[in-house]
This record gives sequence, structure tokens and C-alpha cells, in this order.
Amino acid sequence: MSATVHLGFELGTAKPVAIPLRHMVVTGQTQEAGKTTALEALIARAQVKAVAFITKRGEGSFAGARIIEPYFREQADWQFVASILEASRGEKLKFERAWIIRASKGARTLADVWRNVKKALETAKGLSADVYLTLDAYLEVVVPQIDRVRWAQKVELAPGISAMDLTGLSVELQHLVIRSTLDWVLNREEDTVVVVPEAWKFIPQGRGTPVKLGAEAYIRQAAGLRNYLWLDSQDIAGVEKMILKSVPVWILGVQRESNEVKRTLDQIPAGIKKPKPEQVATLGLGEFYACYGTHVTKVYVQPQWMGQAEAVAIAEGRIDVQSARGTQPRRIQTMASFEERLVDEREAKALRDENQELHAQIADLRRQLSETGRAVGKQGAKKADAQPGGRDVDTTPSPSPVDPRSLSPFDSVTGTDQYYEQIKRRLIAEAPAILKVLVARPELEVEIERVVIHVRGDTLRGRIARLIADDFFAIAHTSAQILDELLRRGANRPSNIELGNELKALCELGFFTRENKWYNLVPDMKVNVVAA
Repeated sequence: MSATVHLGFELGTAKPVAIPLRHMVVTGQTQEAGKTTALEALIARAQVKAVAFITKRGEGSFAGARIIEPYFREQADWQFVASILEASRGEKLKFERAWIIRASKGARTLADVWRNVKKALETAKGLSADVYLTLDAYLEVVVPQIDRVRWAQKVELAPGISAMDLTGLSVELQHLVIRSTLDWVLNREEDTVVVVPEAWKFIPQGRGTPVKLGAEAYIRQAAGLRNYLWLDSQDIAGVEKMILKSVPVWILGVQRESNEVKRTLDQIPAGIKKPKPEQVATLGLGEFYACYGTHVTKVYVQPQWMGQAEAVAIAEGRIDVQSARGTQPRRIQTMASFEERLVDEREAKALRDENQELHAQIADLRRQLSETGRAVGKQGAKKADAQPGGRDVDTTPSPSPVDPRSLSPFDSVTGTDQYYEQIKRRLIAEAPAILKVLVARPELEVEIERVVIHVRGDTLRGRIARLIADDFFAIAHTSAQILDELLRRGANRPSNIELGNELKALCELGFFTRENKWYNLVPDMKVNVVAA
């Protein structure tokens, strides 16, 4: 592992910028800063093992990562139980610790704690009954989920990014998985980075969570083994300050809200010239202030997929980021939940088994046909040898017609002339069908239903359809850029939720694909927009 890693190029001068490989925080507005792209590039260039977590459905984070199963190790000490209760309630515990200590005594798993709570509830009264009832309600949610999930026995990491897809788990279980993974890396790995997403949620200020407890131990002890914690957070306000004080490298992206801009600038040490608030508020996609030691550098972070010449051109201002997106490889979003992937695997296995069964049936038909042909040949030879003058004379009366379908392939073994003629006629009559079976191959036939938009032009979907018809989507756009264009054309401002839901629906209908935050029009779908 190198002591530094290439980050990108200084804006204006295009000088290469390298940062120390240490604990790190990456901040900036979601979908506007490019935090995930920066993290992916740093992991690839640092040549480390890294584990990240996908916690929300639909997000394109680490789309090229190697997916691994979630890992969870049972714990039942009272501090751990208290932390998961605080994470579930979203507030700091006050007086409940004594009851948690009693419930955790002698327990080895959360299921043991739950049994202790239920037993205590039988005789508890007043305040004790209220506290145990709260514990019982929480554990009633968590413990059955733990039993339903097939947990990995270990965290299997490889060079590059590995990701655990936690989208099918509750927030409480997501905390437990991230905490268990932090403990695994701290105790068993070297040269490894753990990327914690949404640090404001998993490592919050003012209350405990399982992840926060694990991060405190990790950030104090892991650096000696070259294990580092990288925090990804949209803002800084809600993140535990004790953790942030231990982070020497800050990658600061765009912020719009004035208080958050101020907090961003406060992370730059005193005595170092700081950028102005408007400079932070106007940072573009992929542009960050890299702050470490006595250095503050405005830098364009070179994505993993981008060549050096193109990144230099962007840093110098000769081309913009949007122009460079054409070189980015298309990535299919496959971050389904862990349960969905298991279903896919079962379906694939069923198809393989069915294919093998078809091949076995075809082989059996070949065998039966071969045996029938040999039997017919033997009977014909015996019949011909029995006639005067050898095989050229056949005076056997023709048998009455028999429906070939009434005969079994094995009827030929009777040895009679009548069956011989019947089998012969059957082989001739059914030869095309038999040959068709022999050359049959399993095929999957897919019917594609083309969806056509018929909407009024003054609706939100109608206005987006008009953008499609007017070639606005000849290049990919973000939701913010789509909103700007809609407003420019006189549309009433939709809420972010309304616009997001409409774009999601059009993706499901097959009009768009979404790659990270970019919406790409499926080329052959433009003709499916029809004026009402």
C-alpha cells in the first residue's frame, strides 16, 4: 500500500494532486458533488481492499462492485444492546440503562436478551414494566429478522471494492451488519478500507448506535494495520464530532445551504487561507477542496474510467464534465436486495435443471429409435431369408391398415410379419416428427410490449415527453438539469419527490435508464411519444 494516492488535478493549473492514505471524510450534496465516483477512483488507485454498503433501493453507488453476503456476529453485552435501542428510537437513553444491564446479564445472543425481557415482564410493574415493554417491542422486530437472514460466516474481501447489499434489511439490522464488519476488519484484515455511507445516520452526534461504538474503536486502533475508515456524508452537522476530529483528510464538495457552507469551511485549520463561501457553493460535479495537513487545493477528481488527458483538459477548463461523460462505460444497475438475488439464483438453477432434463429426454428418444430400427432390420432379414429365391421375393399378403399411433415402439419385437409391416409404415409416417424431436433445442421466447405515452402536454409527464420529442435527451441529464429545462419552458415547479417519482415511472416503462444520477433515453423509445 502506497503512503499517498492520486486524487486528480488542480483546477486551473492541472498539476497532479495526491493525498495521504488515511482516515477520510468525503462531503457534498448528494447527486451534485460526485462523492461515490471519487471514492471508487481512490479505492482503485490505492490498490486496497475495500468494503462498502448499499443501504437504499435505487441508488447507483458502487454499481461495479463485487457483491458479498452480509455478515453479522451476535453480541449481547449491555452497551451493545443500549446502542441498538438508541439507534432504533433515534434518541439518547436516559435512565433505562439499569434495566438493560439486568436484561443482558448472562445473555450470549439478542434472543437470550429477549427471553430475559419477557420473563421480567411477567412480574414488572410501573416504570419497570414500561421500560421492559419498550425493550420487548424493539427486540420483537430485530430478533425474528436475524433468524430469517442467511448470514455469511466471514467477510470475504478481494482487491478492489466489495459491497454488501443491505437494501432488504431494516435500519436496525443495517446497523448491526456495518458494526460487525468494522469489527471483522479491525481484528482480521490489513490494508483495508471500510466505507460507511450516510455517516449522519450511522454515526450520529449526541446518541449511541452500534456503528458509532464500532467506529470509535476502529478509528483509534485500525490505522496501525493500514486499515482506514472513509465516511461518506451529505453534510457534517449531524456526524459525531469526536470521530470527525480523528480524521486527517477531508474532501469537501459542493454545499448550497449557508450554515453547511460555514461548517464546511470550519473544517479547514486556522492559519490556512480558506476559500470564500460562494466558491464552495459553486463547486461543480467532481470538483472538491482537498484539505490535509497545511494544504487546501481545489481539485478535479479524476474518475476511475477517465483517461489522464481528458481529466487534465477538464481541470484546465478546455472541456466541461458533461462533454467527457461519453467515455464512461455503461453500467447496468444490479443492486437488488440479497433476497432477490437468491431468487434469481434459484430460477437460474431451475432453468439449468429443465434444460438437462430435455437433453435426457432427447437422448432417450434417440436410444428408442435406434433399438426400433435394429429390431425392424432383424425381422426383415429373417422374413427375406425364408422366401424362395432369397430376399428379392416377397409374397406376404399386405396386412389390413392399422393406425400407427395405436402401436408401441416395442411392438416390433413380436416377430410377426404383420407387425413388421405396421412398424415399417409407422417409421415412414412419423420420420419427420421423430427427426424434429431429435434436433429440438430449448428456446426462450420473449414478447416485448411497447409502451406508448398518450398524455396531455400540460401535465408533468407530458412536458417530459415533449423534452424527449425535442431531442433534449440526446445526451444524459440529471434530475436537476431536467427541472431547470422544465422551468425554462414555463412549467410550474414540481416538488423533487414528484419529479423523482415521474422519472422513476418512466424508467420502469422502459423510456429511460438511470446510471448513478444520470437519466439516459433508450434510443428506440423516442418514437413511442405520440401527440395526444
